[in-house]
Amino acid sequence: MKKLNRLSSKWKVKMTSKLFYPLALFLLSLTAWGQKPLKLNEAVKIALEQNLNIKIAEQDFYIAEKNNNWGNAGFLPNISANGSYTYSQTDVQQQLAVGSDTGGPAPIREFNDAVAENYQAGVSASYVLFDGLGRLNNLKRLQLQEDLSETQLRFTVENVLLSLFSAYYEVARQSEQMQIARESVDLSFKRYQRAATALELGAQGRLESLSALVDLRRDSINYLNALNAYQRSNRELNRVLNFPADTSFSIDTLVQFRDDLVYGQLQTQAMANNAALIQSRIARDINKKNLNIAWSGRMPQVAANAGYNFSRQENEGGFLRFTENTGWQYGLSAQWNIFSSYRSQTQVEVARIAIFQSELAIEKARQDLKVDLANAWIDFQHSDRILKIEQRNLEVALLNFERSKEAYALGSINNVQFREAQLNYISAKAALNDLKYRRKLSEIELQRVAGVLLQNSNP
Repeated sequence: MKKLNRLSSKWKVKMTSKLFYPLALFLLSLTAWGQKPLKLNEAVKIALEQNLNIKIAEQDFYIAEKNNNWGNAGFLPNISANGSYTYSQTDVQQQLAVGSDTGGPAPIREFNDAVAENYQAGVSASYVLFDGLGRLNNLKRLQLQEDLSETQLRFTVENVLLSLFSAYYEVARQSEQMQIARESVDLSFKRYQRAATALELGAQGRLESLSALVDLRRDSINYLNALNAYQRSNRELNRVLNFPADTSFSIDTLVQFRDDLVYGQLQTQAMANNAALIQSRIARDINKKNLNIAWSGRMPQVAANAGYNFSRQENEGGFLRFTENTGWQYGLSAQWNIFSSYRSQTQVEVARIAIFQSELAIEKARQDLKVDLANAWIDFQHSDRILKIEQRNLEVALLNFERSKEAYALGSINNVQFREAQLNYISAKAALNDLKYRRKLSEIELQRVAGVLLQNSNP
């Protein structure tokens, strides 16, 4: 019976070696096969060129840029040309009102199939000389709308970069988490081999071997979960880069931290550079121009016009067989809308309300910015402190694991105690990996709120 148990234990060791180690190697190959290196600066360049949200915002900016011109503002004259030709063929009967020479009624004249042709052509031009400064304010409004569209484009780029950094560092984090899980599988496999060998030699009971096997399988499942998370993070990165979903990358996991961020300097930069606050200010200025335009509608409008006309009429059945007119015409016109059913007054009042509303929006944006910046700074400091503590905790956990491994090899501690030391070490390593990227993302968020993320697009 003992021989049978030894053979069974030996068979399990061999089967475990055949199943788990090849599985680990296979999973390792899944993460390494077909990948190409992708640096962060390369990812930034690709995102700026390929991201669909940026492309959409760019088209909005191009539209605003096209609309910003003197012609759209009304500064250029209106010139038009017209021409017409009509032909008719009719039967005509005519009797003049003036009697004949003999004193009787005038004779009736008849024209069968009389042809009449009429030619007309002309060129006219008009130009508004004064419209209550409406054109000037309209031009300034178009310029502000272009500035607003450019700021919205910048806002979109900042959000895309934030998404890119989050996705990129998430891939890096999951890659390291997968390596940590693989290390745990390797440690558990070695422990199971030791327990199975001890069981075969009769140095340990079956309980130790089964416990090691359960831990090995649990760690293998954790590795598969880490692999799944890594693949999902890859797909999210592909979404930002506008790449096919199955594209796989090898990511640089080296993270460099900035230690030169000063809260007072960031606060000054935020009040001057934050895209949301700038958009609120531009919207306020646009509403002011709308008020001026509304006021101009209550002012008189003076325009000059000139033109050249040509007309020619040929009529076989008419009193005049041929008529032709050519010549220039020019003049001035003035218009003053004295009463417009209160529409002008309503436009002025609505524009004033819009200005007051935009002032409130600016104040709200300023308050939100202060709160967001303070929260980002607190998160940044907190993650930095926790990271330093976790670094020291990992050193202790590693030292404890190394000593526990030596003690386990000497038989001074049991399987459960060694497993606990292993879990403490793996947990500390995984926590440090999470905190490292959390610290980096808090640093990036702080720069985004301060409006300087584009100045450091490869932080």
